[in-house]
Amino acid sequence: MTDHDPLTPVAVESKLRQLVNDLGQARVALAQARDLEVDARHEWDRARRRAILSDKSPKVSRGGYTAADRDAWVDDQVDDLRFAFEKATVAREAAQDHLRVLMAQAEIARSLGASVRQAYELAGVSP
Repeated sequence: MTDHDPLTPVAVESKLRQLVNDLGQARVALAQARDLEVDARHEWDRARRRAILSDKSPKVSRGGYTAADRDAWVDDQVDDLRFAFEKATVAREAAQDHLRVLMAQAEIARSLGASVRQAYELAGVSP
């Protein structure tokens, strides 16, 4: 169904079938994006724990390194993994948005289908 196609019950049904397929693919993509996000979070958390416990980690002491110094060093060590997690979060959010858009499009197509069928019936035209 494009802007130039006639709005017929058959065209609407075809669009709905396509949207059902697209919704299925979007659900799979969202599930995969969620898995990647969780994996990225766990990688970041593991690396952060390893960095905190590292012999190279600044040791907090009175008159020496502060907890903020140590935390900044740790954050610097795992910055690439934090960035990967943030990218995975954005990808998951985009996949959720895509699924929502497809669901809205399906609802619109369903409503249009009902209106078009009713118009055809009132006009006495068979699709």
